[in-house]
Amino acid sequence: MRKSIKVFIIVCLLGILIPIKPTYSSDIEIPKTVEAVIDKINQDMEKLYRKGNDYYPSYITKDGANLYLRKDLIQKRLDRVKEGDIKKNPNGFTFEMVYGTDHGADLNHNGTKMKEYSGYSKDGHHVSTEGVPWFAGWSGTQIQNFDMIPTPWINSRVIGKYGIATTPFDDYKDTERINKYLLDGTLEQSIIDGLTFVYGGDHRYKEFMYNNQNATLKDERVYVDGAKPSKGGNWTHYVHVLQPPTEYSWGLGTIYIDSSIGITYLDIPLAPFILQTTDISAKFDSLPKEALAGERIKVAVSVASNFPEPVNPEFEWNITSGGNKLTPQDNGLSFSGHASSQSGNIKLVKNESRVLIAEFTMPRSDVTIQFKVNKDGKDPEEIILGNNVLNSSPKAVQVIVPKGLQYDILSVKDKFSLKNNPLVATLKLPRSDASWTSPATGKLNVNNDTPNLFREHKVTNNPDVNEWSESISRSPVFEATIHRKDFGDDPENKKWKKPAPEPKDPLRRDGTVSYSGSVSADYKYTVQNCTKNEKGEEECTPETKTGTESANFEVPGTDRKAYDVYVYNGLKEIPKQTFQNKINYSNADKTFKKDMYWENEPYNYDVIRWMYHLDENGKPYAPNGIKPDANDNGIAVPGQYQRVFTQQASANIAWKSEKTMAQEYATARKAAKDKKNNKKLYDKAVFPTDRDLQKYAYPIKSGYYFNPAGSYTFNVKTVTYKQSDADTKDHEDLVNTLIDSFRYETNLIYINNKKTAVNIANDPLDPKGGGFKTVPGILSAKNPKGVNGEVLLEVLDRSDKNEQRYHKEVEEIESSMQKTGTTHEFWKMVMEGYTDSSTLGSNTYYNYREFVKDGQKKMYKITETTKVTIQINPKNTPIYTHANMQNGKYYVKAWVADTALSRGDHTYSKLGTLQGVDLLDNIEVTVIGSMFDDLNN
Repeated sequence: MRKSIKVFIIVCLLGILIPIKPTYSSDIEIPKTVEAVIDKINQDMEKLYRKGNDYYPSYITKDGANLYLRKDLIQKRLDRVKEGDIKKNPNGFTFEMVYGTDHGADLNHNGTKMKEYSGYSKDGHHVSTEGVPWFAGWSGTQIQNFDMIPTPWINSRVIGKYGIATTPFDDYKDTERINKYLLDGTLEQSIIDGLTFVYGGDHRYKEFMYNNQNATLKDERVYVDGAKPSKGGNWTHYVHVLQPPTEYSWGLGTIYIDSSIGITYLDIPLAPFILQTTDISAKFDSLPKEALAGERIKVAVSVASNFPEPVNPEFEWNITSGGNKLTPQDNGLSFSGHASSQSGNIKLVKNESRVLIAEFTMPRSDVTIQFKVNKDGKDPEEIILGNNVLNSSPKAVQVIVPKGLQYDILSVKDKFSLKNNPLVATLKLPRSDASWTSPATGKLNVNNDTPNLFREHKVTNNPDVNEWSESISRSPVFEATIHRKDFGDDPENKKWKKPAPEPKDPLRRDGTVSYSGSVSADYKYTVQNCTKNEKGEEECTPETKTGTESANFEVPGTDRKAYDVYVYNGLKEIPKQTFQNKINYSNADKTFKKDMYWENEPYNYDVIRWMYHLDENGKPYAPNGIKPDANDNGIAVPGQYQRVFTQQASANIAWKSEKTMAQEYATARKAAKDKKNNKKLYDKAVFPTDRDLQKYAYPIKSGYYFNPAGSYTFNVKTVTYKQSDADTKDHEDLVNTLIDSFRYETNLIYINNKKTAVNIANDPLDPKGGGFKTVPGILSAKNPKGVNGEVLLEVLDRSDKNEQRYHKEVEEIESSMQKTGTTHEFWKMVMEGYTDSSTLGSNTYYNYREFVKDGQKKMYKITETTKVTIQINPKNTPIYTHANMQNGKYYVKAWVADTALSRGDHTYSKLGTLQGVDLLDNIEVTVIGSMFDDLNN
């Protein structure tokens, strides 16, 4: 019988109760007694599957015992509902066909004591008790996403482990008989409905959790309504059907799963046909993930129904940005397809999809799109509502303003003219007869009002005023450097902006430049001071008057400049690569191969990114004191997060018999058959020449020598990744683990130098009758000594200097901090900004790409190969059997024990136990008579 699944234990689902509202026919005749239920289900087995109307007998025989149908469980269902209550409690009218009694593990779940199983199916498979929790926990992988093995009923690995056989219901199809219930005549919809009823909708892991195992996953969904296997194909391709559903009874099937601990299984519910549901579903057909602001967006939704009659459910679009609804006026929102309005009713016909389209212009912020159809599930009435509401949020990719600091810019030099240039100051003489006596002097003052934004500022094209002119014109140019660090993000000095802003939302700061000034010039004019003399005549004396005239530069004021800095300092975690953690076994061609796969141990590395300082022309430059990249003046800036190098490590193991026992004893055996008496031919054993004994493969007479013999080899090839090119302990310890797992075993009875009866391991044997008790002896690398303390097992490994038994290849996993250098794809798998790590978008959208910082330990791919030979009795030391060994059949065999991969606590220890080889080599020895027979003759 199968072992419980380790990754994801799940109950058999023949009898689980759930609150649902199925469709049903008003003329259904509900059985009212246990016998009526049994008769109805048996009739269905004939009607639906041609299995006769006595398919479920009153009892089955298992392991020699009669197991009776559990009528009490059927009665329990009948007792739950009253006649006519099918709408309120439909599962009261579904039944489980279980034989035997409660058995299995004792569980205490939510104060209720129960056994793991309530009995057996008709074919003898365990049936889980109603309400049994997932007592082995849950890995978080949803049911439809398991790595399921297709057609397991013909898969040799599954059959070898669980002993299953094909049933008449595997991949069942009969459109003539069950087309009434299933359109394609298969059990596909029954499987989907069973999974959806039990695990879909709003069911969460906490409903099945036992003793808070994996409690962090308690609010996670375990199955998506109506989901098909993510590997592709239908459920019927994966589900081994043990018991089919009928109109009233649940069916049971099993999927088999490839996991890190080997093949496991999961029981699958098949819903009774009375619970077959009708459904309306919606899905996105066209949906962009990202869009530029201003780009025209088209979203398409496909709506389908499997109701037998046309239905006319309500639908509604709800499209918002920043909490505000998009409108036709502001965003060009429009609707088309099979409905040209934002809400209303849509006519659906069975198996014919309807497409609804929404179009709008992408705003500067993210958009939330929601589509609902028959959201309350009432018109028409539905059970499954999880596929009636769609939600999505396309991201807005902002347009970078020209003076913005893009994601990889550390600083930018800016130069701008004041907005009111040219600024003019106009001097006017106070009199028409006045004249200027000095040049105009003064200054237009341009002030940096935001010195912590405008760094290293200067003003050009604004000389002090000293000119002979009444109209003074200045057109100042303000120059400054805008630094990223002044926005709170300073990756160059490992001061990253916290918390990290959304990459699309820039950090914005305003800076102001104020300006004002005046000019002045001296002037003069002449006046006549006139007086009358004694004669009354007017006498005038000229007098020069002087003064200063001033004028302000017109339109003094302030220029305001806004700058955007876009911040992206990397993902905290790179999407994890998928590595295998498993052992594959193969005995093909008697090579006894084993392939181990595990994730290599992690190594942390510092990374850098390349960023730039831009001059006023947008060209990169290197400030004084900073060593730039020679190719483009980039600056190496520390990455915020260390990256973890890991890779797929592996080991390939192959055992074989270098020289089998049959080969070792062939010369002596042939000599006996040919009745040759040349002692040299009996090099390993003495076989009798008696004609009547030649019918046995390996006949011997007790008392003669029968030397242990055989030579066995295994090859180990490992691939690991290290920061040193030295020989690895991973490989050495694995080789030693395999050496220690070899066994040479026989139950032959030998005699040592002390005339004591012993087994091959030199353990004394107690007398029994006229002979001795048979106790097998085992030789191993740790216990190589046998009879008389002779070393009967010798290991030839890398310490054997006469042979090239160990080989190592070292490949540097190259990395370079320079853009033009060589960086191995394995590095690109663990750093951001590459296709290999599924983060190319970081480089595409945010100019972010990482490189391994120079000066750190190198990484190496270490490929090591060792050939080990285990020789039995390499000196061919004569080992004598005891003359009183009883007649009978004895065995000699070489085998490999199961071994825990715990030596050295390497990362492959997570694989658990390495399965051995039950039989590497063997012979059967027949003891007939003894040496005394020959002496007496």
